Amino acid sequence: MAAPIQSTSPPPLLLRVLWASVAKSAQALGWQRYLAVDAIAAATCLVRPGRVAECAVRHQRADPGLAPRAARARARASYREYFRTCLDLMWADALTMETVLRKHPMDGWEHIDRAREEHGGGIVCLAHHGNWDMAATMALSRGLALTTVMRDFRPAFLNQVIVWARERRGLEVFTPGRAARGLLQALRRGRFLALLADIPEGGPTVEVRFRGGPVLFSTGPAAMALHSGCPLLPAICYRVDRHYRILIDPPVPTGSVAEMTQILADRLDALMAVAPEQWYPFNPVWTDER
Repeated sequence: MAAPIQSTSPPPLLLRVLWASVAKSAQALGWQRYLAVDAIAAATCLVRPGRVAECAVRHQRADPGLAPRAARARARASYREYFRTCLDLMWADALTMETVLRKHPMDGWEHIDRAREEHGGGIVCLAHHGNWDMAATMALSRGLALTTVMRDFRPAFLNQVIVWARERRGLEVFTPGRAARGLLQALRRGRFLALLADIPEGGPTVEVRFRGGPVLFSTGPAAMALHSGCPLLPAICYRVDRHYRILIDPPVPTGSVAEMTQILADRLDALMAVAPEQWYPFNPVWTDER
């Protein structure tokens, strides 16, 4: 079995204290925690106008009805939402599971329950939209055993802290290059997989139509669904005012890997339209753009 990432030792004490301090401060500030990161996002947009303009063009391609001015506003909103998501990685660390369960709703949980009853597990697939870490926290609050894949972050100390934070919540984490066997075995152990498909970190891909153009999607989720018999469930987790909400779609119909991956892309595209500003197209998205 491929070994999950394991924190052989926790991060240095100073990093843990800093992490806990930011988490507790963010909790104490409530929604006002966003004031500082919103200022950082605004400054980023000011000093990187070219990147903001490229992001606006991508938003306009995904939503052709957007006027150029509205597309630029949405691009700036994407930067703001991304910085908020990064802060909330720490903010959520100080939440109790009871608070998460009470304050952050989930629509479509019946699809999870059915997958658990009929197949013993399932594959929840998201895109780089909204807050996927909060999605995991919300699922864990309902007692769902989750396994995921995590690319390495740089610098190394940041990677160590993020692995530590995710593992201590109950996530099982694998590296992209060694995940396939471990993920399938996790399904056999009655766990659910939480995967991102739209920016593959490795492994086989297929070109699908997504967000207005051709995009490479990982074929891993569909292939594992076919191999295991477990359902493939598109989902998003997005912020609404002062709380997060999860939407889980019904299972993708069984077909070929390419067919299922295209349906997954279509479903995710439709779900993301609920909160289009929480999509983060800061880098090239489509194959014809590269």
